[in-house]
Amino acid sequence: MDSRDQDPVFTLDDANALRRAIGDSVRAVRRSETTPEGQIEALGFLARDGAHSIATLARLRRVRHQSMRVTVADLEAQGLVERAPDPSDARGVLVSLTPAGSAVIAESRTRRASRVLAAAETALTPEERAVLARTAPALDKLTAALLSQDVDDAQG
Repeated sequence: MDSRDQDPVFTLDDANALRRAIGDSVRAVRRSETTPEGQIEALGFLARDGAHSIATLARLRRVRHQSMRVTVADLEAQGLVERAPDPSDARGVLVSLTPAGSAVIAESRTRRASRVLAAAETALTPEERAVLARTAPALDKLTAALLSQDVDDAQG
């Protein structure tokens, strides 16, 4: 038996293949999205984290404040978000989801997850699906480590 079989090694090539595969998968899943990417991402941040200022949403999406202002205005016109005064900043405004915005996020998540499930059932063996079922917690840990590196890099 090869020593790699006993003690798997994760190499730079493996990391690159994983990065590429995750990116390709995310882009493939996003193709089913009916809401523009910038809008669905902003709604997603609000769903996960609660109300944010436009400036914070812009930082999270890595876009200019002006671009996020337009996105928020579009979402507000659709009834998906609402603005309210920021209790900690008399001049500030916080953006939050409306019930309609929460419904759009829930529908999007269900549609995306259904697409992943259908593809897994079509393309993967039961053993491969079992591996996928155990992969999410490992990817969550990996994401946390990557985010921690970002904080360390910003501070160092």
